[in-house]
Amino acid sequence: MNASNELIEKRKSLHIMISRFFNAVIHYLRCAASFSSCNHSRTTRCMILWLGQHVGTMRYFYTMRGLFILLILSVLHVHGQTSVLFIGNSYTYVNDLPSMTQQLALSLGEDITVASSAPGGYTLFQHSTYAPTITAIESNSWDFVVMQEQSQLGALPADVTTTEIAAIQLMATIEENYECTYPVFYMTWGRQNGDPDNCAAFPFMCTYNGMQQALRNNYVSLATWNDAHTAPVGAAWKQVRDTYPLINLYDADGSHPSVEGTYLAACVFYCTFFQVSCVDATFNSTLLPETAAILRSIASATVLDDIGTWNLDEPNGTNALLDGFINGPDFITLIHYGQGTHLWTCTNGESFTTATATFTFPTSDTYFATHIYNDPCGNTDTANFTFNFAVNVDDQDPGSQYTVIAGAPGVVEVHGVQGGGTLTLFDLQGRMHSKDRINSSTEYVASPAGLMFWTLIDIEGTVMKGKVFVR
Repeated sequence: MNASNELIEKRKSLHIMISRFFNAVIHYLRCAASFSSCNHSRTTRCMILWLGQHVGTMRYFYTMRGLFILLILSVLHVHGQTSVLFIGNSYTYVNDLPSMTQQLALSLGEDITVASSAPGGYTLFQHSTYAPTITAIESNSWDFVVMQEQSQLGALPADVTTTEIAAIQLMATIEENYECTYPVFYMTWGRQNGDPDNCAAFPFMCTYNGMQQALRNNYVSLATWNDAHTAPVGAAWKQVRDTYPLINLYDADGSHPSVEGTYLAACVFYCTFFQVSCVDATFNSTLLPETAAILRSIASATVLDDIGTWNLDEPNGTNALLDGFINGPDFITLIHYGQGTHLWTCTNGESFTTATATFTFPTSDTYFATHIYNDPCGNTDTANFTFNFAVNVDDQDPGSQYTVIAGAPGVVEVHGVQGGGTLTLFDLQGRMHSKDRINSSTEYVASPAGLMFWTLIDIEGTVMKGKVFVR
């Protein structure tokens, strides 16, 4: 081959190499940006997929130019980060749990950026209105936001605490900031010898086992009700106590974690975030290697053997239920606050792709509407609605507007229903709480605090559904 032909062949090879490189990088970036294809352990899974599909390209780069390997590694490093915000108190900041989680992940090839808002003794209710916490949530499009309740309140019954209300308020702030954030509830552990402060009023708090079971029940419920994950640190803690009693997870006060306890928590968080084992981690903190290995093994088994219980198979994102509506004499406006894409269709022939849709009904009839919502995380949800409209009926108030809102604490207000109707309230598990007859244009209905789902059927048969946060 003469020099000219050799130069042409080298240029062709270089063009092919560059094309393969950018195709590979584009594929990786698309995968890394998509929670739908890679879920929340996207860095690891995308890297495996990328390497599997482009190993030939990688080999080619290696033989041709070391520079391209460096470029690929730079792309993987920059775009493979997972961001985590920890919201809690001393159970979070003692021994610097966020940093320990970060170091553990780094030893397994995962790059985590962490931040925290964790004043001593803080409750979730305090965090829900605490400016630094709100600012921290709004400062980034977080992959995960971890929420930890004050250690005693997390075990007490919901009707004597503000935990559920605070969790819902924080969830709303998180979702408003970035729909694709995975909320994670940090299940803490029972105190070493129970909680004497609450023992008299709540006998189950007198022992570690009783307090631990209450924490487990409450945190699992919080995650289920709020479509969130549970990081089962407390469950792994109990397993260590039961099987390796010589490993002391507690600080001297019998409440806060020792380094062993924080290391166990970091292992649980890693497995929760990425849904893979952490047994191969090389970061041991200050622990003996054999102790660290035991804690990694127990954390991995606790999380991965019961993914359904911890709600780790729950997708992130937002459903298609209404956030509000306005009902007029011959129209209805349906409202949704989702940041993704919307498709509203109705049997009256109208369709909309905006977050708010107003359907106008020319004649009295039964109409059916559908809302298909694609959230930014790659999830799709569909909600269906039925409207029975009596248009231009003399006794219908042309200014009527149906609203279902939170009023005074423990009260739902219903406005604008003309001629009567029925309001049914459901809790977060879908159980009917109450069914009340609406007899006037303004009614007040008793409701437990927290997020409630409602169905309103007016005298014309119009069916509306939505949700309301009750103080």
